[in-house]
Amino acid sequence: MHCLPYLTLDSDMPFWVTREAFLEHFDQVDFLCRESKKVEASYLAAWFHTPEDGITRFLLPTVQFVAGKTQFISGRHRTAVLLPYMKNLPIAFSLINRPPHDFLGRVTSRPLDLQEFIELPDFPIVERLS
Repeated sequence: MHCLPYLTLDSDMPFWVTREAFLEHFDQVDFLCRESKKVEASYLAAWFHTPEDGITRFLLPTVQFVAGKTQFISGRHRTAVLLPYMKNLPIAFSLINRPPHDFLGRVTSRPLDLQEFIELPDFPIVERLS
């Protein structure tokens, strides 16, 4: 699925994060706290937005940095859906409790431009999860 990224807040910072960096540097207790590891390969319709220009946009998962660790604000499930299928994950970092620059340098491979198309796995889009 070919789409553009979009953010919850304009102030969020979008990046590409490798799967390995995610597993090594992101707080896995926070990530797995809602059993988000057990997911079906499908997307919720609410994760997408298609404005009048007709280009589909995917709402990026958003994390913040709290007490030296990442903490999801939203997007655990989106991340869990993508994690097994993408080597590089599109993730936004909140400016609230902004992560230190050296942390971003360790965990991100590069910034994600909001005009850069991303290729998501072709999964069905559903209205609600079963």
